[in-house]
Amino acid sequence: MKYFLIGMDEENKTPYNINKNRAIDIRMLSKENLNKLPLWNVLETDMPQEGFFPDIICRPFLLLSGKCVKTAVMYQPDILFKGVKLWDKKSGINATYFLTILDKLDCMSEQTQYNSVGNRVTKLVLDRDKISSKAVFEIKGFDRKCIVGRMDFVESILRRGAEGITLEEICING
Repeated sequence: MKYFLIGMDEENKTPYNINKNRAIDIRMLSKENLNKLPLWNVLETDMPQEGFFPDIICRPFLLLSGKCVKTAVMYQPDILFKGVKLWDKKSGINATYFLTILDKLDCMSEQTQYNSVGNRVTKLVLDRDKISSKAVFEIKGFDRKCIVGRMDFVESILRRGAEGITLEEICING
């Protein structure tokens, strides 16, 4: 089965300064602490002119649109999430997202290649045995803020019209 890095298309004009009102303490974002957050959270953001809300926002934390979180739960019912309303105070524009906590798998293969300094991955290779049957997850120790999706999950979000995302196929060994 193929896997893909799923990220935000940085060329799009998307919301920035997300959580500028500090409504969510980033240090609290873990499976153990998610229940301490309210069911719904309002996060101030700035929206550029002619901007749009992509279906996946990777920074400062993972936010999935309704169609993406519903699809993720179809493939992995144990995914934890809380509702978030992104709101641009100046324009009044808002959108609904779901702050999502995915499993962080230590699944990078020994064949993963790093730059000469050793602090940045130049070729990502995942170990199939460490992934098991996960359809969507994050990679522990990976320097890019992206998620990984199995091919069937990726096809499902694309069929549902996911916008503003990038896909990059990942090498798998094992």
